[in-house]
Amino acid sequence: MSKHCYALIDCNNFFVSCERVFRPDLWQKPVAVLSNNDGCIVARSNEVKELGVKMGVPLFQVQQVMRGNKVTLFSANFELYGDISQRIVTILREEVPLIEVYSIDECFLDISELPVDDLWQWATRVRARVLQEVGVPVSIGVAPTKTRAKVASSHAKLRGGVAVIVDDVERRAILAAHPVQDIWGIGWRTGPRLQDKGVSNALQLAESPDAWLEQQ
Repeated sequence: MSKHCYALIDCNNFFVSCERVFRPDLWQKPVAVLSNNDGCIVARSNEVKELGVKMGVPLFQVQQVMRGNKVTLFSANFELYGDISQRIVTILREEVPLIEVYSIDECFLDISELPVDDLWQWATRVRARVLQEVGVPVSIGVAPTKTRAKVASSHAKLRGGVAVIVDDVERRAILAAHPVQDIWGIGWRTGPRLQDKGVSNALQLAESPDAWLEQQ
């Protein structure tokens, strides 16, 4: 294991997953969660994302799509989501002493000192435990830095729930497939400017000269 190693636990479609814990009949069916006043979409299942419904869109703009595809809608229940988030954090604290709660659905775990030989196997076990004990699917990304762990967690959603970036071949492959605008801290404002300069993915950004990056 490298000197530093972090795992990012990211709950998949968290608000939707929380609602599905109590409505198992809705697994693999289109579900969306609305804001407090039921005005906007604040969470979408994968099935709803595939319909082209964007995050934050006003409900009235997609009402026809929702009805036509029999999307189940829930009003946000933040007390419930907070309770389930705390249950997940409790499990993670039992697994790792050093934990940073980044948001209601994301936690960084410092696993640098854990006596773990197989990081993929460890992450797979933790993921299975959260799913069994809480009922919420999570994605786990493991890497030597928090930023790479966040990138890895995004790719974990496409890789059965776990992605580990420790060797250089895996690092280059995952970073090359990660759009620059999706990097933690880049966003939609800086991303297009970097793309205009020929930097379109995370690998190109990582390999750019420091002096040039400071100028940008």
